[in-house]
Amino acid sequence: MTPYHAQPRQVVGRRRKRQHVQERGNTRRKQLLEAAATLLQSTPVEELSFKRVSERAGVPEGSAYHFFANRYDLLGALAKDIAEQFALGFRGVVANRQFMSWHELADTLIDQAVKMYRENPAAMQIWLSGRAPAQVRLADHVSGIAISSVIHDIFNDFFELPKLPEHFDPFFLFLEMCDVPLSVSVIEHDTITDAMVGEAKRAGKGYLGTYLPPALQQRTD
Repeated sequence: MTPYHAQPRQVVGRRRKRQHVQERGNTRRKQLLEAAATLLQSTPVEELSFKRVSERAGVPEGSAYHFFANRYDLLGALAKDIAEQFALGFRGVVANRQFMSWHELADTLIDQAVKMYRENPAAMQIWLSGRAPAQVRLADHVSGIAISSVIHDIFNDFFELPKLPEHFDPFFLFLEMCDVPLSVSVIEHDTITDAMVGEAKRAGKGYLGTYLPPALQQRTD
């Protein structure tokens, strides 16, 4: 009697279907994030509703809940995406550059942050308006830690840093110090004024100056 050999199941069709569903899901998620960012150009963050975002994205509200639990979850994801954009912007602005002092580097990074804020109303609303819900501010805190790590690495790429505290990162508080005058400007004037950019530089560099000496050794490698 000839032994029976089971034939392998054909699953290519199922894999293609699953891949198509995943790609469509990624597209819809991206559409929702882009719609939220667009609406935040004219809608106060506290008034942004999940329904309006899903309508703007062209995604049924019921389907939108497959990607985000609620508007707080959506805004938190948007904050993470913006943080990644800021990190890329910071790395890009210092690429192939030389800095004579850490003060010059700090000024360059603050100017880049202001540029990105001005070009991204959603970032201004989430991080500087003071109106973001508490649940979103928690996600903002996590995003801030990620950005501060990038800033720390950038400083370390250009200069020999002294020993810094291990229980927290001064570069995180550097970012927080810089954001305070910018936030005051947005709250009072609905924009970032040049005067407050100057105050942000004073606040940020003044704080870093408590940990960094006036001059740091430049890296040559």
